[in-house]
Amino acid sequence: MALLIALALIVLGAQPTATRSPEQAIEAEVKAVFLYNFAKYVDWPAASQGSSATIRMCVTAHPQFFAVLREAVRDEIINGRPLAAIALDGLDAARDCDILYVGESATPDAAAWINAVRGRQVLTVGDGPLVDGLVIAFVRDQNRVRFDISRQAAGKQSLAISSRLLGLARRVEP
Repeated sequence: MALLIALALIVLGAQPTATRSPEQAIEAEVKAVFLYNFAKYVDWPAASQGSSATIRMCVTAHPQFFAVLREAVRDEIINGRPLAAIALDGLDAARDCDILYVGESATPDAAAWINAVRGRQVLTVGDGPLVDGLVIAFVRDQNRVRFDISRQAAGKQSLAISSRLLGLARRVEP
């Protein structure tokens, strides 16, 4: 995982900032790789998921990001569980997710999505600051995509985050 993340960060850091669209495309790819790897290093309660159940990675963000994520997780399996990218169209559908990526986390829409899964075993991920209920937040740090983790939010969602993932975070809130 560390090698994949390091390569993604190097690629993103090497991109010219004057060309906006290629940078956004690379950033989407980096975030998709991160989401895939988050699934490897987060444990959900055994009672919430069957051993062969699909890991549902749900997206409320832009359709272009959904397409990138769908390609990144196609035919991938983690601990015997296949991954599936799901584009959400309603708050009720979010309750069946294992990972929920909300995009810009400080918006009213993101708050509604996060509230829809509050108290469930859903790993919530967004862009921007760690807002209430968000477990992992993507942040830009020196022209690189990094992430912060809220251990409190993870605990409220009954999720166990590997010390390996915690060690890669830019910041871990208690």
